[in-house]
Amino acid sequence: MEVLYEVRGENLFIYLPEELDHHNSKVITEQSDWYIVSNQIRNIVFNFKNTNFMDSSGIGVIMGRYKLIKTRGGNITVTNINNAIDRILTISGLYKIVNKTEMINLAEF
Repeated sequence: MEVLYEVRGENLFIYLPEELDHHNSKVITEQSDWYIVSNQIRNIVFNFKNTNFMDSSGIGVIMGRYKLIKTRGGNITVTNINNAIDRILTISGLYKIVNKTEMINLAEF
């Protein structure tokens, strides 16, 4: 499955693939950075609806985008998290720097 990107104003929605691992994290990083810079993005929503697996490189993707977005005064949100990925995000401490929501309300963006 491919990664889908959607820009809404200053918000970038990233619909992640089934596996967020070292094989595709570099591409996601490069493409998301291009969208951020090209569209003056301030906020990112990572949608994990179709994601069943994530390794440490997935954590790196989120942390790297956080560092970029933080300098713009924005936020990172993760949504549609399954139990396995929720556990990874909890153990890694990412919930200290990113917001979690069950379903994203697109009307807010």
